[in-house]
Amino acid sequence: MTADPYRAQRILPLWDQERLLRASALIIGVGGLGTPAALYLSAMGIGRLILCDPDTIAPENLHRQPLYTPHHVGQLKVHVLSEYLQKLRPDLSIETHVCWADESFLQRVGATADIWIDGTDNLPSRLLIDEIAYQLKKPWVYGAIYQWEGQVVLWDGLRYRDYFGEGVGGPSCGEAGVLGAVPGIIGSWQAALAAMYLTIPHATPRHRLFRLSLLTGSAETLDLLPNNPTESSPASASEATSASSPSFPLEISLEELGDAKAYHWIDVRVEPRPPLPFPHEHRPWYSYDRWTLPEARPIVLVCETGTRSRTIAYALRKKFHRQDIISLRGGANKLLSLSP
Repeated sequence: MTADPYRAQRILPLWDQERLLRASALIIGVGGLGTPAALYLSAMGIGRLILCDPDTIAPENLHRQPLYTPHHVGQLKVHVLSEYLQKLRPDLSIETHVCWADESFLQRVGATADIWIDGTDNLPSRLLIDEIAYQLKKPWVYGAIYQWEGQVVLWDGLRYRDYFGEGVGGPSCGEAGVLGAVPGIIGSWQAALAAMYLTIPHATPRHRLFRLSLLTGSAETLDLLPNNPTESSPASASEATSASSPSFPLEISLEELGDAKAYHWIDVRVEPRPPLPFPHEHRPWYSYDRWTLPEARPIVLVCETGTRSRTIAYALRKKFHRQDIISLRGGANKLLSLSP
């Protein structure tokens, strides 16, 4: 009798292995995030994978993309990964595309997949994926990494840009650095959410931001709920409190803010160096759930690039029912570059 490689999954409550075997996923970018996502989806028993990436393997990739070896340097990532996955799962259907996932590709090829996984960790690509997925009503799993930390969200009907804005591109792994194991954790998490959605969609957490930091040993979740109540719903006490405070966009540039003295500034960087060029207080971002906030002036949060502060500003708006908690677009990097 042939052993069942999926037996340990089949006995899970709610799990439907046959649904996963009939399902398909598009993995956009097969580097640090996309490689572990592809490996685990294949091992868990997905029926079809579409791999998309134009890049070749470089020596500096190897510490965070350990499926690739020095022997593979210079070879196309999708071809090396596809060959490995086919040995792992001879029955797996694999398509490879040596290209970037532009709008045409997503409309044409992406439309044939049941779910998308964003392995690019690149803001322009993420915004395009968000836009086309919303148009096609495709669920997609977002993952991002930065130094010692990472985060994941499964989007299904809501939009990334509605919560995080258009944003600004943060530094790459090569510029900011990243612990090699972090993309492995986040990419595996993306695969888990995708597999759950494809088999037990009713029990899969959608629109929930999962974040962890290995440096601080912290993990947190934030529910990303629709911001606009229906017109027929009565105003709650929290909405009344929110209405009493001035309303600002979630993120804003220094030029749009005007007089810096009109705001209460909080530097949320773990290491607040170089210091901001005007009066402020320092509160590390990971302690935000224990904060109390002054009410005399609007609050401006500043992180390195504007990415983390955007998420914290969103969470604090929900917690304090205030619309005057703002993230500085571009963060300290942009602010300090403008200072004389």
